[in-house]
Amino acid sequence: MPRSSLLITGIVVVASIAARAQTPPTAATQVAPAKPFALSLALEAAQAALGSCQASGVAAVVEVMDTAFNPKVILAADGTRANLVEFARRKAYTVIKTGMSSAEFGTSVGPQPRGGPPINGDANLITFGGGLPIKVNDDIVAALSVSGPTGPAADETCAKAGLDKIRDRLK
Repeated sequence: MPRSSLLITGIVVVASIAARAQTPPTAATQVAPAKPFALSLALEAAQAALGSCQASGVAAVVEVMDTAFNPKVILAADGTRANLVEFARRKAYTVIKTGMSSAEFGTSVGPQPRGGPPINGDANLITFGGGLPIKVNDDIVAALSVSGPTGPAADETCAKAGLDKIRDRLK
């Protein structure tokens, strides 16, 4: 290939890269700002959920995530396994992404094989119970998730205890 062709090809590639860098993200890639949800309520709900697990002798992780996928609160009981932090994050993410509890999402997509492909092309979605939406009226403002070693049913019980603690102030 002659030098002039290489030069022109190089200029076209650089111009293409520069154009992509200046193109604003599409609506699909942008994350909306988080809906208002008080940190004090997030902390209170997380503490109540963790307290419920601890009363049952379960070392769990609790996360409250806002609607922009930011962690507002993460609490891990003493003796918690490290992988439970990631499960709690993914449960909360699933709630925000799908608009339903992580257990409801699991039911909607059916059993997933261990090590299978990402669900709906999203490796962060998870089908285990324990992630619940925090709603004001019918609007999700955050997600509360629990992940412990005793399984999704126990996780969901603890998460419900956290929601029950703040339910009367979700207005």
